[in-house]
Amino acid sequence: MCRTRFMDFFLFQSGWGWRRAVFILMMVSILAGCARLSGSTSPGSKNSANGLLLFWRSIESGIQESGGAIPAAGGYIQLGRPVSVAAWADYVYIADAGRQAILRYDRRREVFSIYYRMPITAATRIIVTGGEYLYITDPLQSRILYLDRNAHLLREITDFNLKQPVAITADDSRDQILVADAFYNQILIFNKLGRLIQTLHPVDKTGAPLAGLTDMVVSKGKIYLLDRLLREVVVTDLDGRYLQTIGRNRLQQPVAMRIDETGRIIVADAFDNSLLFFSKNDRHKISAKSESVMTMQLAGMDLHENWLYLVDVAAARIQVMKLLFPAAAAGQKK
Repeated sequence: MCRTRFMDFFLFQSGWGWRRAVFILMMVSILAGCARLSGSTSPGSKNSANGLLLFWRSIESGIQESGGAIPAAGGYIQLGRPVSVAAWADYVYIADAGRQAILRYDRRREVFSIYYRMPITAATRIIVTGGEYLYITDPLQSRILYLDRNAHLLREITDFNLKQPVAITADDSRDQILVADAFYNQILIFNKLGRLIQTLHPVDKTGAPLAGLTDMVVSKGKIYLLDRLLREVVVTDLDGRYLQTIGRNRLQQPVAMRIDETGRIIVADAFDNSLLFFSKNDRHKISAKSESVMTMQLAGMDLHENWLYLVDVAAARIQVMKLLFPAAAAGQKK
């Protein structure tokens, strides 16, 4: 269609020398429009360099869901400064420091709603657990908010040991919530009722406290701690005892981490906007692969049902990518 429009315009303008400048400007505009149309992606339309990801789409703006409890101006919502993301089923929850609210995006219907208004900082983090219950860190008030899918505040988790929450994760095997506190460089473990049951003080392989905690994941009986100052992942057991270090000399500015169902550790590095995949080979040595991603400034990440949600704070968007497993990635290369 774009080529037809271009040729029709060219034939019409070919005899009009005095409008040559206008013709050139119009031609550039038409070609730019064609580029925008061809640049839209669909699942599986573009592979990453190593075949580990399929680029899909971006979430940037949309119409507000009709009947929303908190209306948006003009009925249209545009991301301002997203800092954290969490996904569950068809819903994507976004902590937006520009709008000072948690936004919810319905992937199926492609509509936004303002889920919950609260102060949002660069350190605000959100997770979604089974049944669509949300945990939100509130560093300004030293607390964790616990809400249901209808944005009803069910509980505020506070404790005199909780000063600066910077990361949160769920240990489903023990029905516990783990919170990383950057002020005291410790991990607080709460039960589902919000009661503190254990405090951990993790250290690196030299025995020094982790002073740059920025993200955390519990997987298969281990705690994985991402330290932005050490630029590595420290692994401990569930009681906080040191086990191993991953990613040393490979990470520059790590901002987020997730672990897929095969055990691969995925770290988002804002230094060069890349994802690093750490996995064990047949000899149980840690190997790594790196993938550049289509972002301007990585700030956060979530993984749900093999879909990666990347927070691009500079471009004010959430980049969505399909995560491939080794067998699938090999098949894509053939």
